[in-house]
Amino acid sequence: MILAVSRPQQLNGSSLILLLGILCYSIFSCATKKSSVQQHQNKVNHPNTTTTHQLPSKVDTVVWKKYEEKPVKTQDKADASTQPARKYSKPDDHFEILCMLPFKTASNDSLGSKINTSSLRFVQYYAGMSMAMDELNNEGGKKINFNVLDVETVTEIADALSQFNNSPPHLIIGPQKAEALKYAADWAKSHETSLLSPWVSSSTITDTNPYYIQTKAGISSHYAKLNEHARAHYPAENIIIISRSPEESRSKYFNDNIKFRDSIEEKFIKESDLATGVDPVVGPLLKATGPTVFILPYFSSKDENYIYHFLRRMVSEKNNKEVIVYGTSKWLEMKSEIIDFMNIYNIRISISNFFDQDNSAIRSFKKKYFDAYREFPSQDAMEGYDLAKYAIKSLRQYGPDFQWKSNNSCNGLLETSFEFQPVYKNKSSDRKSGVDYYENSYLRVVEIKSNRYKIID
Repeated sequence: MILAVSRPQQLNGSSLILLLGILCYSIFSCATKKSSVQQHQNKVNHPNTTTTHQLPSKVDTVVWKKYEEKPVKTQDKADASTQPARKYSKPDDHFEILCMLPFKTASNDSLGSKINTSSLRFVQYYAGMSMAMDELNNEGGKKINFNVLDVETVTEIADALSQFNNSPPHLIIGPQKAEALKYAADWAKSHETSLLSPWVSSSTITDTNPYYIQTKAGISSHYAKLNEHARAHYPAENIIIISRSPEESRSKYFNDNIKFRDSIEEKFIKESDLATGVDPVVGPLLKATGPTVFILPYFSSKDENYIYHFLRRMVSEKNNKEVIVYGTSKWLEMKSEIIDFMNIYNIRISISNFFDQDNSAIRSFKKKYFDAYREFPSQDAMEGYDLAKYAIKSLRQYGPDFQWKSNNSCNGLLETSFEFQPVYKNKSSDRKSGVDYYENSYLRVVEIKSNRYKIID
């Protein structure tokens, strides 16, 4: 299967910028517009805004307001017995979703002539969510009210959430920033509200919080996938972990004596030796027989130069020998030279979000999106669509505690799946009460050729 590499797209004004202009106007105007569906009963009040933004009547209510990792262990499947007893009573006739996105409308011109570029990503994201809401509007099940807040900082998040202390929503989506997310996750736990985190994947956000749900796999899950895939395709003696120094060793993620009989070798190469050294550093590591498999367990933008210099050395020193390199999806956000290497050589990455541009559902979505916004959808738009579709379907089918009741993805998603598993940081944790959070375990290993993904099974 061939899949397209989705990169951030340049937006050139059109309907999406007009949409943000409308949002700016809506947020800073004083009039409250009525929707044809039930309004949220607990509006968020902020010194700068008191407005409801009207979407088409077929869409449920949307309220706009201004306002080092440790190895973890996942359980094989979700266990409903871990669900705690509830303290809060919430509406039974509909579901309330609180979505927190940093539109930064205060920094945008009300007519849309001057748009903060950082806002556009989230306008795209919400545009995708809106399409999912439109699509699911006529399906059976309880009504869904979306309350959308323009918030970013911890102070804004705290101010906004305080308005829901006595009537917490069934589900929160966001926020984007880690510190704000920590506050929101703690609030969600204390108010028995499930929280979906679309942008931050970290084991340090919260502890013993079964209401916190990461929609993308964390570092440990990526390492586990790389380890599993490399071992399944090549002998352990041909696999080498590359690290900068013993202090940054990642061997513990790949060599579990209980799970694996054979250990994987780890080699340490200084960045200075890769960047400016004159002696070969990669060539001497190549195996005499069979392919040499390198795993570079780097997941941060600060590792960009190290990855680049390693790949450059690998290309210059491999001669005619076969070399396979394993990395992570974070590499797609790095300098274009790394992407160029990925397009030419056998470089495999673990990834959760990708799409087949020849798929009929993708083509249909692109057409509908273009018809609505006069722009082709970015990956943010498709992620927003998938998350909103999953959230709505899960709430209607399983209720607000869906993470306890199902770990299966819904059908009809565009560029990912959702397979949530409980995570235990402490391997000896009591399985009845020790869930630290839930995480989407869906990952695939792919190569990139001609700017398209190719799944490597």
